[in-house]
Amino acid sequence: MTSPRERILSSIRDGLLKACLPAEPNGAARRRPDSPAPPSVREMADRFSAALTALSGHVHHAAGTEGVARVIAGIAGAHQTASFISWDDAHIGCPGLLAALAAHGLERVTYDVSGEPERRAADVHALAGVGLGLTGAHAALADNGGLVLVGGPGRGRLASVLPPVHVAVVDQRRLRPSLEALLREEPRLLDAGSNVVIVAGPSRTADIEMTLTHGVHGPKHVHVIFTA
Repeated sequence: MTSPRERILSSIRDGLLKACLPAEPNGAARRRPDSPAPPSVREMADRFSAALTALSGHVHHAAGTEGVARVIAGIAGAHQTASFISWDDAHIGCPGLLAALAAHGLERVTYDVSGEPERRAADVHALAGVGLGLTGAHAALADNGGLVLVGGPGRGRLASVLPPVHVAVVDQRRLRPSLEALLREEPRLLDAGSNVVIVAGPSRTADIEMTLTHGVHGPKHVHVIFTA
C-alpha cells in the first residue's frame, strides 16, 4: 500500500510528464489591451543587473570579441588564475573568443570525464586547480538574475559548477522578462538538451544557525558579460 506522500509525489510526476503550455494563436503571445508594454532590452538589462548584484553576482558589458576577452582576462587576474574550462567556441556565442583568450595568456584545459566512478573521481580531481569556468547562456531572466543553461554536446555542465569562478557571456538579445515568458516563447525548451538549469548567483549554503557560506556546492563567484 502506498502512503499519501507517495501518491501525491506520483501524481506530480505524472502531471509533469503530461503538462504543456497552451499554444498561442499564430504563435503570437496574446496581450490584454490594458496590459503594460513589454520591457525594453535596456530595462531588462537593468533589472537583471540589480537582481544579480543583490545575489552577490557581477555584471559587465563589453563590445566585440576582444572587449569580452579583456574583461575575462581581468576577472582571471583578479582571481589569480590562468586556466579555464569552457563550452566550445560555437556555443559561447562570441566567435573567436577562445583564441583571443589564448592571446591574453589564458590556457583552456580540455577535459573528458569518464562515466566509470573511480576514473571519474580521478578525472574531476585533475581539474581541481582550474580556476575559471566559461559558458554562454541560452537566456538571461530579468526578474531574478538567473541564467538559463542548456547542457549538451559542446556545452558541458562542469564548466558552470566545478571552478570557483563562473563567467557567462550573454548576448543582450537573449534577455527575457521571466522564466514564464521564456517558456511561452519556447514551450519545448526543456527537451532541448541533456539538462536545463537556472543559475542565479554564486552557490549559497546556510547551516542550522543560518550562517551563509558561498561556494560550497558550486562557484563562489559569478560574472555575466553582456554583449550588444
